[in-house]
Amino acid sequence: MRAHLHAIWLAEANLGLGSSLRDLLDVAGNDPTLATIASVLDTLRRPQPRLAALVRAKRILATFENDLKDADWYTPQWAEEVFKQIELNFEASCERWRNLCKAALAQQKVQNAIIMDMSRTADERRQAERLRREAESQYKLLTETKNVVQSDFYSYRYFASEGFLPGYNFPRLPLSAYIPGRRTQQRDEFLSRPRFLAITEFGPRAVVYHEGSRYLINKAILPLGQDGPVFGQLKRCTTCGYLHPITSPPGPDLCENCQTSLDTLLTPMMRLQNVSTRRKDKINSDEEERLRLGYETQSGFRYAVYRGVKSHQTAIVRSESTISGQWNYGHAATLWRINLGWTRRADKNQYGFVLDIERGYWQRNDLMPDDDDVDQLTRRVERVIPYVEDRRNSLIFEPKTTQSVEVITSLAYALKNAIQVTYQLEDDEVACELLPNGKEPRYILLYEAAEGGAGVLRRLLKDPLAFPTVAREALRICHFNPDTGDDEGHAAGVSEICEAACYDCLLSYSNQPVHRLLDRKAIREILLDFYRSSVSIAPAATPRSEHLAQLRRLCGSKLEESWLEFLEDNDYHLPSMAQQFLQVCQTRPDFFYEEHNAAIYVDGPHHEYPERKSRDAAQNECMDDRGYVVIRFSHKDDWATVVKRYPNIFGSGK
Repeated sequence: MRAHLHAIWLAEANLGLGSSLRDLLDVAGNDPTLATIASVLDTLRRPQPRLAALVRAKRILATFENDLKDADWYTPQWAEEVFKQIELNFEASCERWRNLCKAALAQQKVQNAIIMDMSRTADERRQAERLRREAESQYKLLTETKNVVQSDFYSYRYFASEGFLPGYNFPRLPLSAYIPGRRTQQRDEFLSRPRFLAITEFGPRAVVYHEGSRYLINKAILPLGQDGPVFGQLKRCTTCGYLHPITSPPGPDLCENCQTSLDTLLTPMMRLQNVSTRRKDKINSDEEERLRLGYETQSGFRYAVYRGVKSHQTAIVRSESTISGQWNYGHAATLWRINLGWTRRADKNQYGFVLDIERGYWQRNDLMPDDDDVDQLTRRVERVIPYVEDRRNSLIFEPKTTQSVEVITSLAYALKNAIQVTYQLEDDEVACELLPNGKEPRYILLYEAAEGGAGVLRRLLKDPLAFPTVAREALRICHFNPDTGDDEGHAAGVSEICEAACYDCLLSYSNQPVHRLLDRKAIREILLDFYRSSVSIAPAATPRSEHLAQLRRLCGSKLEESWLEFLEDNDYHLPSMAQQFLQVCQTRPDFFYEEHNAAIYVDGPHHEYPERKSRDAAQNECMDDRGYVVIRFSHKDDWATVVKRYPNIFGSGK
């Protein structure tokens, strides 16, 4: 919906996006800034188009006002906030293109320096020449305007894929692989894939088939910060799969979702954004062996935060007087898919892949005898764990009794298929995964995989008849009579008996790795129980007190704790998070309201020194330029007066 409001603003602003982002960003000179050009920036900041777009948007939103009342993210000021953040969202949408350009330019400079260094060996200079040509070709692809309409970097297609504009025909927030042309008359190009698919298809040393040729994913285009590649840290709950990104080590000791101990720190985490390939001419019979190696991947989730509270709704599944399960729905929850390493690696406790952080090359896979070592690594190597992330409407089912891996896996696909049939969805519009992993699953994660979301998972909580209806359909799909529970043995029109699972019930091409676990008969009683059950929504999501306690643990001073107490005593909205590092301005606000992109600083007496005031002013300017709202609370201020200036952020209070 935010993308549609952006489109309304674009029409009111009469801003043409050109054919390439070079028409919008500064690409002049040998070291281009890639900043938004002045004329576009002026349009982004003009108030008249925003006001006109707001009038139109409110008129449109009024046509389905009743539906919006049930959305926990919606407030009467939501549309106004979207248009206030138009510049910030535009700049964020340009970041993937900027990062690709920066990586290409950085590679060109580094390799050119090697070529000009006569102390280097002839082999090193020849390799540098190849890498420089590759970098120049990538930069040309990103900035060319000829025949760009069919390219992923055509402006309107690009902004649709980044989620700034509507575009349901394009993969949203894709991951791109650079494919060098085979011959001089063949164009180089970027190949895009949805990121949850790309984490394995474009994984380290993976093989991609494109237009009759094989290409090896030999290189990651590194996400660059001011001091080199950007890495992070993560704690993932091994009980429920809840994610805890670490901004201030050592991070939490207990899971925010299930309160179990967090023992494992995953580091360094590298967000996989784009990759590069090298053509492999050699085709041999070892390809099946390569495919069997595969990757060990795990998923995780984290609920969004609205108005300072973790946003998720809980519903209890009851059969007569017994609680048989619990649903947890998270609107736009953050999902991560993490590539932990080769499935058949010798040390299962060693995660990730060795990466040359200077050149971006992945180390060869020693498990594959035919994996060449053409890509020479430098001494600057590090073992990193690649991941991708996205936001999806998610529904997590927690059975109240311990079930076997066969039962949980079979139940997951039975519910997924039943939801698709009940709501007439395509096979790829709803996805399911097992948490915390496929070997010892405790939870079932369902999420809306289609671009824009199908909007059906919320119904399983809101509509009292929805879940029993889905359970009835699951029984029918699994060849059971929903009314009597009798085993009919096979699908209608089929004579062959289904002993455990077939392609008419639980099997599909996409779940081949778990075919041996699927058994429709193992879930018959559970589905019958669900069919006779009722669903009741819990009165609230995450308690405010729980979120407040989490914020308190992250406070860096007594003054920050006092500020939180002030909010709590006066019933103001709590911040989404604390001590969140903002890479773009190299600053760590004390608190952050994610929904409003508002950074909060609670300043003690040391902020009164001239040098600190100067640094604070520079931070404010950087944040303002990028569309963030900066609010400072001095120890001398009347905090109530400051809060009243921002009712859309803090609420009205008591």
